[in-house]
Amino acid sequence: MREPKAFQQLLLHRGILDESKLERARGEAAKNRLPLVEVIPQLGLAAQERVYEALAEFCEMPFVMPSRENIDKEIASKAPARFATHYGFVPLYERNGTLVVAISDPLNPQLLDDIRMVLKRRVEPAVTTPAEIVRATKELYGVGADTMERILIEAEAEGPVLTLEGTPIGADLGDDTIDASIIKFVNELILEAIQSDTTDIHIEPFEESLRVRYRIDGILHQAPTPPSIRGFHAAIVSRIKIMANLNIAEKRLPQDGKIMATFGESRYDLRVSILPTPHGETVNIRILSRSSMALTMDQLGFLPEDMRVFNTYISRPHGIILVTGPTGSGKTTTLYAALAKLNSIDRKILTIEDPIEYQLSGISQMQVQPKIGFDFSMGLRSMLRHDPDIMLVGEIRDYETAEMAIRSSLTGHLVLSTLHTNDSAGAVTRLIDMGVEPFLISSTMIASVAQRLVRRLCRQCAEPCQPDLKLVAAEFGLTEAEVGKVNFQRGRGCEACRHTGYRGRIAIYEMMTFTDRIKQMTVDRATAVEIKQEALRQGMQTLRQSGWQRVCNGQTTPEEVLRLTADADTLSLESEIPDAAV
Repeated sequence: MREPKAFQQLLLHRGILDESKLERARGEAAKNRLPLVEVIPQLGLAAQERVYEALAEFCEMPFVMPSRENIDKEIASKAPARFATHYGFVPLYERNGTLVVAISDPLNPQLLDDIRMVLKRRVEPAVTTPAEIVRATKELYGVGADTMERILIEAEAEGPVLTLEGTPIGADLGDDTIDASIIKFVNELILEAIQSDTTDIHIEPFEESLRVRYRIDGILHQAPTPPSIRGFHAAIVSRIKIMANLNIAEKRLPQDGKIMATFGESRYDLRVSILPTPHGETVNIRILSRSSMALTMDQLGFLPEDMRVFNTYISRPHGIILVTGPTGSGKTTTLYAALAKLNSIDRKILTIEDPIEYQLSGISQMQVQPKIGFDFSMGLRSMLRHDPDIMLVGEIRDYETAEMAIRSSLTGHLVLSTLHTNDSAGAVTRLIDMGVEPFLISSTMIASVAQRLVRRLCRQCAEPCQPDLKLVAAEFGLTEAEVGKVNFQRGRGCEACRHTGYRGRIAIYEMMTFTDRIKQMTVDRATAVEIKQEALRQGMQTLRQSGWQRVCNGQTTPEEVLRLTADADTLSLESEIPDAAV
């Protein structure tokens, strides 16, 4: 597509570019043989939307953003996915028997003729951006819809020989064409997840449908997929099993595996878990980015005071530090960030995990193998013979592991581990319930740190807002006057955050130091509530109070903090504790 001089003049007239920027864009376009409208946004000279709005004006066509339109699924059926993807258009609506389509290349005289020919009907164009074409096509047809359509067409041409829903997996993957198409579809599924910052892919079969969901920032979102995907469930699962080196013939038992993936310069570990259900095998793929371990502790969300306190914990020569919280709250990531800070040539650091989530240079890591009897307690006993200074135990699950961890700390080692409890004080009662003697807990525990991950406001669409001050004050244990001083923000929703208003997550912490008084209460078998009350009297900040600081900093919203701290809310205790810090 070569833009006429008149269009370039329009860019200058509209103030989208000045002469120097236009000259730079021309040179880059000529050097790389690319259209000017593509080069301008790539160089950051102007927003893609503004450039294509000008292009629509020049071509005397309407400008549209399909992702903001409520496109009827009936319209999608009038333009097959393979055509829409190949020719780069999105069907919008019908008007007087004419199909209106969005295109990004209105200067190509052949494009509309080709679209009219393949659809065999009258077509009118509107202009949109290339990014909108890609986004709207996925939303309208689903990820990999064109691949699914091609498989169906090829299957129909082959006749009744090929049965994609059949039980014998060899039949599903025997045809080279089908195999290649399924490979492409699975790759598209995983690539879309990686580009969306997904942490988990869920592939769930039901009686008449196959649901694919992505977990992004802790929230599940349904991925658009073509209706025909249900018929390829067995082949998709088989492909994933082959990639993860699992038994494709075994459909009755759960299986776990691992896939190594590379995208550009980034490397990912994909943890695959497969479970049998009445309607077929359900698949979960956990996506772990190796590059994410470049995170420092302040990037995780530690405020300066939190950082100071936590650094005093990990600088102790021996004892136990526990990070608590539900699955997916970032406990292991926090401990890895701590290990990265402690990692030096004069320290021997060993870890035992299930599984090893991230590879850390300079640290010896082991993975448990329950099938051969290599569990956490056995690993801990072996680790002690290697003279470590610091030990990380992936999770304390039972009495044997807890006892070994405690005895390791008693013999002069710093032990870091995780525990599944709702708050920091719950770690004490959990260990006692496992059978650990209270005097051993009090003599070894340095601190218990509860953690949650709250969604961070999208920086591109954050805007001031005014919530119900009375409600916020009641939930956070504050006065309306205190709440009224805060400049609240919310995410309006944009393309960058998938219209959720949030992008990324940040940790909030509740750090309970084992002071002499709390150690004595532990020996006396005080309840978790009593221990937490004492910690609050000593100035401990709860998860909700930590979240409130992030609200005051404009990093998240009150609703998000309340959602994540509902299971650990003890602020009602503050009526008894007037000096508690808020």
